[in-house]
Amino acid sequence: MRIVFDASTHEDGQLALNECIWPGANLNPNIFHLIIYFHLNTIAITADIESAFLQISLRDEDRDAVRFMFPKLESNQTDPYKFQVYRFKRVMFGVNVSLFLLSATIKYHIEKYREQYPAATEMLDTCYLC
Repeated sequence: MRIVFDASTHEDGQLALNECIWPGANLNPNIFHLIIYFHLNTIAITADIESAFLQISLRDEDRDAVRFMFPKLESNQTDPYKFQVYRFKRVMFGVNVSLFLLSATIKYHIEKYREQYPAATEMLDTCYLC
């Protein structure tokens, strides 16, 4: 199961979570350069990376910062306001900072192998995440 936060919803007169969080720096290459590069080559690769977010785990000490409440559903429940608190073990999907975290993680791993695989890391530098 993959929980997706709708961090752009809000109550009337209140801020949405996405309005309160800085989305991070744009780590994508310049879109103009990317389009030119796309047209210069005969092969282009696209992929759906939805499961990539599931690969980025959070450190134990950071998991308290990403808690969410879920209604506690019991058969004999009389109090409708009982909640169970859970903590994420993976990066939240659906929050404006998610794309930055994925881009930063990919770039971190690219840098680890730049000397060993220069051609592959050069190709990965031109990836655009959206």
